[in-house]
Amino acid sequence: MKKDMNEQDLFARDFKQLGVWKKAVSLTEKIYLLTKSFPQHEQYGLRSQIERASVSISSNLAEGQGYAGLFPNQMLHFYAIANGSAYEVRAQIELIYRVGYVNLETYQQLEKEICEIIKMLIALIKKVKREIA
Repeated sequence: MKKDMNEQDLFARDFKQLGVWKKAVSLTEKIYLLTKSFPQHEQYGLRSQIERASVSISSNLAEGQGYAGLFPNQMLHFYAIANGSAYEVRAQIELIYRVGYVNLETYQQLEKEICEIIKMLIALIKKVKREIA
């Protein structure tokens, strides 16, 4: 493993300091507020699925950071799961728009936010890969 300031910063940092974690938590808050207005029959369907997937992004980032400096491949594994969950949320955002649970403006804002999170996750994963190479 390379020994430089970036590595120390990346591997020692608290997960709450990750910009992508902050954005993921913010998106999850918005999703929870939105899903309160979903029809009752969606309580265990799309509502539950999008809530759980959005929570999974920040949770897996936190868990991955817990392996920082100890097991970098595990760190990457959980970051990859977070990325998969982000794509899952993106698909669900499309669905909630198509079935009429959110309007176009809300859809576009959510789409913008999840795409930004995905870009940040991919950049983070690439950075970790470079650092442990």
